[in-house]
Amino acid sequence: MIMADAVALKSVDHFSYLGSLLSNTVSTDTDITSRLAKASSAFGKLQRRLWGEHYISLKTKVAVYRAVVLTSLLYGSDTVL
Repeated sequence: MIMADAVALKSVDHFSYLGSLLSNTVSTDTDITSRLAKASSAFGKLQRRLWGEHYISLKTKVAVYRAVVLTSLLYGSDTVL
């Protein structure tokens, strides 16, 4: 049990911190799954507005993909062990 100013702190199995899902296990599977879900969601939200539009150039689509999808996938990944 961890105490802070005579108050017992609650123990949890996992929590989100700066976009990463941290858990009390050694495995990073939950964090990776969470990152993939966030990136997939970002990609899906752009389906109708970006990917399906023929008047938007491929260069612009790639720039948006890098800015939105890859950013949500890789945010904070350099801090994961």
